[in-house]
Amino acid sequence: MDISSFLPIAESIAGGAIGAGALKGPLKSLDDWWYYFFGSKTELARQKAELLNAQKLESYKTDIYNEVKNIPPEKLQQPKLDIIGPALEASRYYIDAPELRKMFAKLVASSVDSRKETITRSAFVEFVKQMSPLDAKILSTFVSNSQSNKLPMVKINRKLANNNKIPLKSEVLSFELFSDINERTMIPSAIINLSRLGLVEVTYSEWLSQLDYTKIFSLTPEYDQCTKELQELKSQYQVFSNNGFLSNEQLEGLKTLANSSIELDQGLLTLTSLGKDFTSLCL
Repeated sequence: MDISSFLPIAESIAGGAIGAGALKGPLKSLDDWWYYFFGSKTELARQKAELLNAQKLESYKTDIYNEVKNIPPEKLQQPKLDIIGPALEASRYYIDAPELRKMFAKLVASSVDSRKETITRSAFVEFVKQMSPLDAKILSTFVSNSQSNKLPMVKINRKLANNNKIPLKSEVLSFELFSDINERTMIPSAIINLSRLGLVEVTYSEWLSQLDYTKIFSLTPEYDQCTKELQELKSQYQVFSNNGFLSNEQLEGLKTLANSSIELDQGLLTLTSLGKDFTSLCL
């Protein structure tokens, strides 16, 4: 650390003494010791960070090269500035996210591929910027899934005796597709974001008739949680119905919930036409 970094502190404390050099020697010693205990570690961390960043940049460059080299020579064209410029500019901030970095690499490569000229849009750069790695993973699932542009999805409800429904969990995907518990808690918001971008569509008026939704989605942690909550309500009703702690109105409300059942609304998460263009280009 340069000695001047201590000067503002010293000047505010010692007034004009620092100007006469009275504290220069002590400050130099202090600076030496500061660097010994903190500076060298900070410098090492900086060097490691720069090295890691250089490696990520090299990986990004390799990703782009691997995409471009697969383009037939006769289909190569001068890069489209409205794509390559914004893509390279935006990708600087996503070097740490491999899923998004690869999407940017494909976007950059598409700018020199004449075959993709009709589906490449500058808006796709903004789409990637507004995505999380989980958003990208959900879109990737469409590419690898045998149903192509449709994924089974459910809403989990509590069905009351009067047939009214209380939504408990929405936009639930199968455990086979997403087994990470932490990811699953963020899936509904990720789907909302992808829907906002116009890449996917949520519907509970259509479903895949050949699939056994109950069998598939009863294995999800969301269904398990809702089932356990219902069992807890039943247990609570048994306890409170015998001890008189609740008013008749409260007890009746608890009874209504305890006598409910878990029901699934079958649905689909569908890739839109815009989503098909985007995934074909970026995934």
